[in-house]
Amino acid sequence: MNMWRVAGLVIVAALAAWLVLRSCTPEKPAAVAEPKPTREEFHASKPLRVVVRSPAALPDQAPAAADSNDWLERELRYLLIRGRMRVAAIGPSIDDPGTNPFTLQIELPADGQSAAKMTLLAPDAEVTRQSEVALATKDRLALVLALTQQLPGFLGAAHTSANWNSYVDIADAAMYDNFIRSSSELLGSHGHGFTQPAAADRSRAVQRLEAIARKLPQSARVLSLLSIGYLSLGGKDQTSLTHIAESRAERALALDPAQADAQSALGLARLRRGEWVAATEYFDAALALDANAIAALEGSACLLMDVGQARAALPVAQRAVALQPDNVGANTCLVYAQLATGSASAATDQDQLQVARVKALAAVLSGDTAATQRNLPGAAVNERDSAWMDPLLRATTDKQQRSEAVRAITLAASNGSIDASTEILGGAALRQSDFVFNRMLRLHKQNEPVPLRILWLPQTAFLRSQRGFEDIVSAAGLLPFWQDHGAPDVCATEREIYGCKLGKKR
Repeated sequence: MNMWRVAGLVIVAALAAWLVLRSCTPEKPAAVAEPKPTREEFHASKPLRVVVRSPAALPDQAPAAADSNDWLERELRYLLIRGRMRVAAIGPSIDDPGTNPFTLQIELPADGQSAAKMTLLAPDAEVTRQSEVALATKDRLALVLALTQQLPGFLGAAHTSANWNSYVDIADAAMYDNFIRSSSELLGSHGHGFTQPAAADRSRAVQRLEAIARKLPQSARVLSLLSIGYLSLGGKDQTSLTHIAESRAERALALDPAQADAQSALGLARLRRGEWVAATEYFDAALALDANAIAALEGSACLLMDVGQARAALPVAQRAVALQPDNVGANTCLVYAQLATGSASAATDQDQLQVARVKALAAVLSGDTAATQRNLPGAAVNERDSAWMDPLLRATTDKQQRSEAVRAITLAASNGSIDASTEILGGAALRQSDFVFNRMLRLHKQNEPVPLRILWLPQTAFLRSQRGFEDIVSAAGLLPFWQDHGAPDVCATEREIYGCKLGKKR
């Protein structure tokens, strides 16, 4: 009996000990499911990018200068902006490189289908909403009008208008088709730009726009595009074309101040005359309306390079080239900005002639024979280039040849083989300071654009130490711009050059 009592006491004691230990050991909390992250909601104030996809181009409707849906993406961006929505910048972002916007995706119908699909994608590519758009025909005007009827409601952007058809501004299908063709040639990815226009008597794009403007004289949109069309033409009539472009742009803005192309045109016209502050204001106004205004991006990049602010010019030029890879002026100003900031890319077989020339002559300035040879296949592609490049290369190793090289460069410029910018850069490569400054001052007196960007390369520091540098800086009116917008980049290391201490001479 005692044995059973002892066993019972042992069991009771063990149970009591277990209960004490259990009460002292904290229980592991039950697993709680983590709340799902809150999805970002779209509203009309958020930036939006546009992507158009299709199984094939619309039959007989592809613009001459585009091989994809460039035209529709560009048209939709314009309509979104007119609907007071924010359109995301294409290419490297200047202000916020980490921006990841919502996406409006338009899927055009395949053969046999009669509806396009609109999809709103969140930044993580998840579908936010979808809708179909019935199409009666597949011509461009019908497609755009069908989209504009539904876009305000689909995007929750009916705060300005429930129907955006009026923003299209052209009601005739054939006329609209011609407008889009001209827009693609001027603003599409294959456009050649506005700061270095090729000599041309007439342009098909400009002729089409002039015909439309005669029929629609109150169309601010047509006049706005026509104004930059005139600026795409070079040659002996460039000065008069610039004046015509200004008058068309001013008329467009009088009809509708929210025309980015017209603001860009006025900026480009001021840039050609060296009116730096006024040009900057117009470019800023254009980019405030449309962050992807290619003419304003190109003009702003080249302006910043000409006033010596290469670090600011670099991202703007990169964005311009991302939008329009064949743009001669944007590519040229980009390579100058790369050279000035030390971020120059290597030469490629795809370099444009003007870009290859700049790289080759910059390499001559640096004494880099190997780099010069790498760029020569692009720079010396014909006998006319060889006629001035060969003497220049001989002069780099034999100072006695410099006079002959200068004559060869001058002759090439006078017969139109090279432009004034290449002529002056060639003179700098030969270290002929007087030639460089005299040629710049002559251009200024003739009211022609002066390639001041040459002055800001690391390799041209010898020019900044000359009296001619002060003369051209004063003549070009750079001091007022620096007073308001900051000194050139070189002032960080060359504090004593003219203009770095505003109001004081060296």
